[in-house]
Amino acid sequence: MVQLLLGMNPIGQIIIGLILVVFIMTLVSLIRVRSKYEALIIDLSDAENRKNKVFQYGINNGITSDFRSAIDLRVTDINTPAIIDKNIESYLARTLIAERFIGKSSGLMIVLGLVGTFFGLTLSISELVTLLSNTSDVLIGDVGTITGGLLSAINGMSVAFITSLFGITASILVNILTILLGSTEARVYYASVAEEYLDNVLGRKSTDLTYVDEDGRTPLEAAFEALGDRLSNNLQSVSEAMSYRLTVASNSMKDTAGVIEESLKHFDQSVQTFSQNTRDFSEFNHHLKSNIQRMSVAFDDLTENLKETRASEENAAKETE
Repeated sequence: MVQLLLGMNPIGQIIIGLILVVFIMTLVSLIRVRSKYEALIIDLSDAENRKNKVFQYGINNGITSDFRSAIDLRVTDINTPAIIDKNIESYLARTLIAERFIGKSSGLMIVLGLVGTFFGLTLSISELVTLLSNTSDVLIGDVGTITGGLLSAINGMSVAFITSLFGITASILVNILTILLGSTEARVYYASVAEEYLDNVLGRKSTDLTYVDEDGRTPLEAAFEALGDRLSNNLQSVSEAMSYRLTVASNSMKDTAGVIEESLKHFDQSVQTFSQNTRDFSEFNHHLKSNIQRMSVAFDDLTENLKETRASEENAAKETE
């Protein structure tokens, strides 16, 4: 078998090498993924870690933190599987890539084997075509030439069958190892252990009124403390809003008072101007009355003079007659 592989076409050797590389990578990935999930399960199942709520791996601490945050937010129906899946996607990205590679490796090795098969058949048919095209009546008796051509064609057929054999065999071994090690099953089991811890340990203690957390508080005390913090924050927000509005209102009243004061000044000036005009009008009336009285006396004097003049004229006329 080794001699057959050494005498094989270089392309066939490369294809078989790729199949072996994929097989080794799949085997290593299976072992590492399985070991990773087993370590996470052991870390999450440890009684001391559960009691302290502190774990060795960040994914377990992240799951615990997200679940406790949901409890603090008073979420009535916590979606535990979603929390677990989110942290698996965040913390185990490389492990998930390895899982996907394991799932696709079996098909990949079969495809590589088929590539080698088609390459070997192509090589064999090419050798046969060359042999038949170069064979003439003169060379028919040359058995060595014909035998060499047939051997080259058979060598191409060996490439086809050996690569297919390696690909199918490696695929079967990978499927057996996947069944035995079960990377996907390990992840599902880890998720179930995490869900059991969240629902039956953290969830149960969070609803037990006699449970005391690491700060020495019961859930009722924690709830009242949270309520007090919310009330304090709300009162602070209300006081800040009222202070701002009162400041704005006082500034508006100050501006309004300034406008009113300015209006009063103008009104006072208008009253003073009206009073001055009234005094001037009173003096004018007084002078007018005096002038009228003087005119009345003058008219009386004028009337008396006219009467006297007329009487004198009448007397003079009588004396003339």
